[in-house]
Amino acid sequence: MSEALKWQVYLAELIGTFVLVFVGPMSVTVFAGLLEAPMALFSIGMAFGVAVMAMIYAHGHISGTHINPAVTIALAAVKRFPVKDVVPYIIFQLIGASIAGLLHRAILPQGEVVNWGATLPGAAINYSAGVAVLVEAVLTFFLVFTIMGAAVDKRAPAGWAGAAIGLVVAMDIWIGGPLTGASMNPARSFGPALASGAWIDHWVYWIGPILGGLIAAFIYEYCFKPAK
Repeated sequence: MSEALKWQVYLAELIGTFVLVFVGPMSVTVFAGLLEAPMALFSIGMAFGVAVMAMIYAHGHISGTHINPAVTIALAAVKRFPVKDVVPYIIFQLIGASIAGLLHRAILPQGEVVNWGATLPGAAINYSAGVAVLVEAVLTFFLVFTIMGAAVDKRAPAGWAGAAIGLVVAMDIWIGGPLTGASMNPARSFGPALASGAWIDHWVYWIGPILGGLIAAFIYEYCFKPAK
């Protein structure tokens, strides 16, 4: 891989993460103020899911569309991604997330009401950081297990990875949104935290997703033996 191509790969990760962290959290700002709670949650889930799906189809062939440090770390841990590219991927993911968070704040100052889509442990789990780690780990397990089965395993039906992964993101948000914000992604949490200054329990959204992603990747890799 040439150096120029590497920069294309890193740029694709930046753009993909930017799209996710711009569209998803902005949907929280927009829909939370316009719709009743059940419809708002459904719409937010769809916004995140469609953003992920679109980016997978747009440049999955360029960077793999990780757009998530937990995914990058999990794939590297099971030797499905070069370890030397883990840090650059995460750096560019966080840059994309930061730009998205700050642009969200600049465009919609009213987003302050929802901390510009920041993820925080919710009332449904008594604001417990410990429970939030567990929830985030479980939700990210679903996500990474789907990625392993639909995108990494070459036995999977061709062309369906984007739809499967986008739908599991939406599903996780429908279930986990009221509990933790259903981040599943440290970069997704980082951008809004930077925009809002809401760093309370931010560590939850690193530890939970990374732990859940690692468990999913190891289970799929060593129990189901995906085709290379």
